Amino acid sequence: MTANSKSAASNPDDQYFQLDRGDVAALVPRECQTILEIGSGFGSLGRALMARQSCTVDGVEINPAAAVHLGGAYRRFWIGNVEQVELDGAVQDYDCLLFPDVLEHLVDPWAVLDRFCRVLRPGGIVVASIPNVRNFALLYRLIVLGTWAYEASGLLDRGHLRFFTRQSIAEMFARSGLEIELWHCNRDRYAGIRRVVAWPATLLVPDIDVCQYLVRARKL
Repeated sequence: MTANSKSAASNPDDQYFQLDRGDVAALVPRECQTILEIGSGFGSLGRALMARQSCTVDGVEINPAAAVHLGGAYRRFWIGNVEQVELDGAVQDYDCLLFPDVLEHLVDPWAVLDRFCRVLRPGGIVVASIPNVRNFALLYRLIVLGTWAYEASGLLDRGHLRFFTRQSIAEMFARSGLEIELWHCNRDRYAGIRRVVAWPATLLVPDIDVCQYLVRARKL
């Protein structure tokens, strides 16, 4: 770890940009050779993929502090707002696009997904992680407690502008010419009274304990 990395890691906000997304990496096919990561942070995910398989990774990141971290590993990267950045010199037929916890932070995620899919080759892969708003803990707070309080992180992260269910995720991807071929779930683990209360709800709504969906889709 470099001195810059140490100073970054001491800042909780910067720790977010260094998350190791093994759950996202697990959905990336090993045959993908050209990868574009939208919301690349400091490059932890891209480095993990390059260590695992023969590939090159490009990135788009809004945080200017990422430049020093991406420069030594990513083939090329763009610093700027995902909704506005122009991908000058980008490959026009990427094998894979990554959206790790990105789409929910955008004003118009539908337009962004559609625009980036234009640089994805036919048959190419999109991997995304997206929070599930149809979640027991969130709905309990809303319906029973009457609260909708934004937090520093989690389902009600202050940076979340859009909220999705499994169905609305599928609709968004289909709108961009993508067919979801794999769904994975990160689930809440309840204990004590919460587990007793949540268990009947999971019988009626099987995905109500899902806090996040991970999807892999293919461009038609």
